[in-house]
Amino acid sequence: MADPTTSFNLDQQAPSRNSHSEKSRFSAFEELLDLRETASLLGMHWKTLEIMARTRKIPALKVGKRWRFRVSSLNRWLEHEINSNATNHAALTGQE
Repeated sequence: MADPTTSFNLDQQAPSRNSHSEKSRFSAFEELLDLRETASLLGMHWKTLEIMARTRKIPALKVGKRWRFRVSSLNRWLEHEINSNATNHAALTGQE
């Protein structure tokens, strides 16, 4: 049996000497947007975006049961769509 005078509480951890490096390690991950945030950013209905994600027409990640989107992937996707032959480049950029 453990000594009752000695206890270890996980909630009371000693301050980390490497708190700065821990923050930078976790900030290396890009924040993910959820379905509604991304739909709002792109100016479309969330259900339309969900269908596009399911059919792989837009870069998306499925985390559990939820769709997530990286802003950097969306930017690359938009650039590709603007530069594709199927898109009217002049209408989107205002250039002729």
